[in-house]
Formats: sequence, C-alpha cells, structure tokens
Amino acid sequence: MKPLHFAIPLALVLVACDVPEKGIDHTVLSGTVTIPPVSVTEIDSRTAPNDVTPQPLGEDGSSSLTYRSLLLTGSTSSWTPDVGGPGTDDDEIYGDADLYAFTPVADGTFTATFTFDAGGAGDTGGDAVVYDVYIIDAASLDLVGSLGSASTDGSAGTVTVSADVAGGSDYVLVIGGVSNAAGDVEVPYSVVLSGSAPAENTVLVGAYLEGDPAVASNPVGGGTVTGWTYDEATWTWSGSYELLFMRSVEMVDTDTADTAPATVNVDEALDGPLYLMAGTLTNLNGTPSAGSLYSTTSIQAEVTNEATAVSENIVLDGLFPKVIGVVSTETLPDTTFAELDADSVLVLDTLVAQDLGMLSGLGYVDTIDGTSALTGTSGWATNDSDAYSFTVPESMNVRMTASWDNVADDIDFGIWGNYDPYGTIDYFSSFGDSYCLTGSDPEYCETVVTLEPDVTYYLLALGYAGAEDEPYHIELEWTP
Repeated sequence: MKPLHFAIPLALVLVACDVPEKGIDHTVLSGTVTIPPVSVTEIDSRTAPNDVTPQPLGEDGSSSLTYRSLLLTGSTSSWTPDVGGPGTDDDEIYGDADLYAFTPVADGTFTATFTFDAGGAGDTGGDAVVYDVYIIDAASLDLVGSLGSASTDGSAGTVTVSADVAGGSDYVLVIGGVSNAAGDVEVPYSVVLSGSAPAENTVLVGAYLEGDPAVASNPVGGGTVTGWTYDEATWTWSGSYELLFMRSVEMVDTDTADTAPATVNVDEALDGPLYLMAGTLTNLNGTPSAGSLYSTTSIQAEVTNEATAVSENIVLDGLFPKVIGVVSTETLPDTTFAELDADSVLVLDTLVAQDLGMLSGLGYVDTIDGTSALTGTSGWATNDSDAYSFTVPESMNVRMTASWDNVADDIDFGIWGNYDPYGTIDYFSSFGDSYCLTGSDPEYCETVVTLEPDVTYYLLALGYAGAEDEPYHIELEWTP
C-alpha cells in the first residue's frame, strides 16, 4: 500500500489574518467559452512521405491533440499499389497510402469523418473512386486489428469511422486509395477529427486586473466551464461560466524576521476594467502550462456590482508554447538504485543516481526518457527504481508531467531534496495539493517550495505495479 499524502506546515501558511475590507462587491459575470477547430494540411509526400512514417497531427511535430476538432486536408496522387500497406510485409494494398499519427488528450469515442468529391470523380454514387479509412493502434500498425474501419464504396463520398481511444495513447489514421476508374488522377479529400470532449472541470476561467494571458497574476474572480455542447456545423465546443463577486487579495509582510503572519488586504470595491481569460489550466494564478489550450486574447469586462452577461465569447485559440531545453535518456545498462524509509524519506546511503547535470532555466521544458522494469509483484521494493540527480541555474518552481503507454501499469515519480529537519523528502507529496505518487497516467504535479541553485535534487521513477518493461517520458517545466 502506498503511503498517504502528507503535508509539512510552512512559515508561509497563514495562522491568523488581519483582514481590512473596503466594501462588498456583488458582481456576477456570466458568459460563454468556445473551442474552435484547428486546420492541418497534409505534408507534400514528395518531401516527407507519410505512406511509411505517419505525419503527426499535433503542433510542433507532436502527435498530441487537444480538445479542438481538427480539420485535415490532403490528397491521393497514386492509385497503383506499389508500396506495402501498414502492418504488411510484401502485400501491396494501396498506392499513395496516407498515415496520420494522433494522441488524444482524454478517454472517449473518437470519430473521423472522411469526405471527397464523388461527383467530381464522375460518379455521384462514389463507386468510381473507393477509399478505405482506418483508425489503428500505433503500436502495431496492423490493419487486421483495426479499432475502426470503413469503405467509401457506394457511400457518395462520405464515411465516418469511430473508435474508443484512451487519453495519452498513440493511434494512426490510415487513408488508403483502393481504386480510381480514372487511373492515377489526384483526388483531394478532407477529414474532420472530432477531438476529445472536455469534461466539466477541464477549463478554468479567471478575471484579472491585468490583460496579458501569458503573464502570471493573481485573479480577482474565478470558476470552471460547465455544460459543454458540440456544434457539428462549425465543429466548435461551447460551455458556460459564472464568476461570483470580484475581490483582490494582497499579502503584505512587513516583518522581515517572519515572527508574525503576513497581513492580508482584501479589496472588494474594485475600480476599473477586468480582463477575462480561460484555458486548460491547473491553477489561475500562474502562467499556462506548456502545451495548454488557452485564450490568446483577454476579454474586457466591468465591475458592475450586479449580475451581468458578458456578450463577447472567450475563445481558446492557442497552445502555450513548449520550448525544449535539456533532453536526457536513461543510461543503459541501468545501475541506479533508490529506496525510501518508512516515512518516504530518501535513503542517501544506498542511493545510486544518474547525474543529469544542470538543467534549463525559466521558460524551458526539460525531458527525461527511461524504462521501468516491472516484475508482476506490486510495491516499490519489488520493482525497478530509477534515480536521476540534477541542479538548477536559478530559483525556480517546477511542473512535472510523467506518462507511459500501458495505463494498467503504475509508476510513481517525485523530486526529493533536503528540507531540514525532515531529511531528503519529496517536494511534491510533502507540500501543496499535487503529487505524483498515485495510480494516474499521466502523473501531474507542481511544487510550491522553490528549487534553489547550488543544491542537488533527485528525481525518482519508482515502479509500483505491472509485469513488463514499461518506457516512460518525463517533462519538467520551469516556472517562476
């Protein structure tokens, strides 16, 4: 059984507060958040053939998708079966077979609606041109074991394929030209990928006194988006929000010796405009995480002291940039070792860690790839423990995301550092509300205690359950 999450009291925790108030605000802001689709075009097969290596459908060469629907356009230029189809040896199935890689952000049913101009091919019944469309597991590229498949034969040029997918797992959309009565004539096509349905707690909305969505600031109001609906005509998700009672909170610490709690000033009589922003955020008072879907433009609203409908929609139209810094891989053969005592304190006497050196600074995402050797017996003591040591160049916090393919397996992660008088403890599970010693895949957590330069920290990947070698991927995003 895993140890329970515990928290160590910090000097920053308020014990008592002197709270001067300036009026009571009754502003209630309500409105709509929308997630419009995004467009992707097939890469010219003469420069980057996608009939062998799937073209990633995400941004920046990634297969990762968000909650946005995706509009894909491409074409089939050859109908002569001169290349092997995916998952085959010498069998020549299609001519110009187009493969597209995608990784859903959440579990659910994923659909691909494929369309081409059957009338333009000279046959409104769609029989002059025939396509096969598949959604398959990326691990096998096996058409026989496809998750969903359909043919356009007799479909008048439109067909939909559906498959139940798991968030974080890799899939491939296969578009194969079976036949064309006109010969090797190029035929354009389009595909609408439904994307994943946002849950009720997926998107947070905040009201701020500053208007730049890329700059961290404290909100004066906040809430979640609920009631998501999908408009098939525009391929757009829409949800509603309600923000109750605007107030700013400022902590003022005038005691440099920290012998008394900070004073908290609460202003409930705000003056001036508010700026509304939203995104797939973990909290409202930090910058969006790298790769988060967010509103690139804020919406202006006013403090009205009454219920007010905001007419302009908040639009989630961008992904927060991910700038990759240090890229590390587990050294093989693996000789690292880590063990924890009964209080989950890292035992330094037996620790063997791979040194990653100094990692990147603010605004970067560092990555680590390794493999956990799982034995079939549950528990940290009976499975592989990987350990990495590192330092940081400046005072920073960190957000960590760790993932692996088989969601039935369980790997735990953390960053251990010395914290007197408790010893070398996990900075995630010891402070705050997020930690990565759970059964979730992916694991996501962020520090509330700052990592400092000239200090050695230890990142552990602790196998807990599973019966195979399980590759994992870790991303460390450095934040102020």
